Amino acid sequence: MERKLKALSIIAALSSVISACAGIFCTGGSGTRTVDNIYGQRVVLYGDGIYANDSLLKAGATKGTDTVIIAVGLVLIAVLLFGRGRKAHIFIRSGLLLVILYATTCLIMGMSFNRLFLLYVLQWGSSLFAFLISLYGILDAEVYDERIYERHLKGTGIFMLIAGCSASVWLTFILPALVMGRPLATIETYTTEPTFAVDLAVILPAQLFCGVALLKKRKVGYKLAPVLLTLLAGVGACVITQTIFQRSLGIVLPTSQMFGLVGSFVILGSIALVLNARLLRFAR
Repeated sequence: MERKLKALSIIAALSSVISACAGIFCTGGSGTRTVDNIYGQRVVLYGDGIYANDSLLKAGATKGTDTVIIAVGLVLIAVLLFGRGRKAHIFIRSGLLLVILYATTCLIMGMSFNRLFLLYVLQWGSSLFAFLISLYGILDAEVYDERIYERHLKGTGIFMLIAGCSASVWLTFILPALVMGRPLATIETYTTEPTFAVDLAVILPAQLFCGVALLKKRKVGYKLAPVLLTLLAGVGACVITQTIFQRSLGIVLPTSQMFGLVGSFVILGSIALVLNARLLRFAR
């Protein structure tokens, strides 16, 4: 099983690096153009490279995510090749696979169809099954020094609860649209927003479950925490690079979003990085 997991993980890492590099560096197109969406709204499309048929906002955000995914994929390959025999690498591998899976889910379901679609499918499938197998290995094995279970990680548990609840910020976009019977303010040329769905349906309950398990000193909480903390750190990094790319395209977010959304996710990601480093010291 370990050999199959390694093969799947390498496929996920390589395909993610290739698709991300293509997303950032491939060029060619007529430049920005304006179209009408199904709601009669005017939307500016990027008009260049892989994301030519995506909006400026989405193209900038995805290029920012691609930058982080390149780093994540390369680190994952290094962990797979040189981290053998270290228990900490099992957590890191699972966390990095989750970052790739999360980004790919949003990519394959939230972006316009393009020439890399089959590569996205390979990336999505390999990262999904590699993550599930890797997570099963963590839950099924004893990967910690037993002393960690004597520690009451109350602070980490509370942080996981706060991080989980942070996903509810998307309701500020969703509820007004539902109440007023109008499309999402950020819908542009798309049919829905997969990030909202994934965060609210999967990430939020997973983090709440982990937080409660930590507060109750259950082993499953200790085992899930490093994986989810790695995802939070990855999201924090993505938010930074997304903002940089969007600004380079002339998109300036309102001050409320800069501090409320960008700032909060960066802070959560930074704290997650520190807490994760502390937890991984106990991986034997």
